[in-house]
Amino acid sequence: STSTARRAPETRIYYKCDDERTLSVRVETVIERDLLVPLLSVLNESELYSEWLPRWTTPTRLGVRSSEKVAQVGRCSQLVVITCDAPWPLETRQVVLDARAFDDMETSGDIGVLLRTRDCEDDDRVPPKPTDEDVTRIDVDGAFLFRRVPDGWDRVEGEEACDVARDDILTTFGFTVDPKLEYIPTWLLNFIVRTVIGTLWGAFIRVAEEVRDGKRPIHADVIAQKRAVLYDWIEERVERMFIDKLE
Repeated sequence: STSTARRAPETRIYYKCDDERTLSVRVETVIERDLLVPLLSVLNESELYSEWLPRWTTPTRLGVRSSEKVAQVGRCSQLVVITCDAPWPLETRQVVLDARAFDDMETSGDIGVLLRTRDCEDDDRVPPKPTDEDVTRIDVDGAFLFRRVPDGWDRVEGEEACDVARDDILTTFGFTVDPKLEYIPTWLLNFIVRTVIGTLWGAFIRVAEEVRDGKRPIHADVIAQKRAVLYDWIEERVERMFIDKLE
């Protein structure tokens, strides 16, 4: 039998504190084309997040405790409630995200998912906060973007040069979070930017690779069940993303 050598994904992480209360992050990874559908299946199956997202108990308690899909709209837009354990003495954090997919097939060929925080005041689908524990709802706004790798991305000044194939896809995740604190403690900020972000993103990519390689049967079953209504549609758009580049 023969096997195909796989390249390790090239990842870049950028962050900044907009002020003492908010943090903005951008993560970029170049993936091989056949990883896009597995990656989107991992992203789309929100109720499985707690099965693979890392959690920490030391040096502090932090991580996703649960994720609940409240509503599904169309193929891959949904409303999700994500509950996270927070370091003592902070209250449990919760975010209600409205995730809406979009594409720009007519011009750039990009595919994306827009993330916006929702609350009970602006969306009647949002459930009330739990009453059995103290919970603080936070604001997270961001987006995933999947596109052909822009010319020159592999040779950006200040970044290590890397190999990019002509049908690779640049996956970008950018977000701004307001954790509802008077200020973000330095120790917590350092832990998040030096450990948490890279570990979470690495797990996201690794699980997608396991889905592609047949090591995640639950995700594989979901892809098979939704292929006609969702994943064939995605693959058609990927074809259109590259049509002028591969001709």
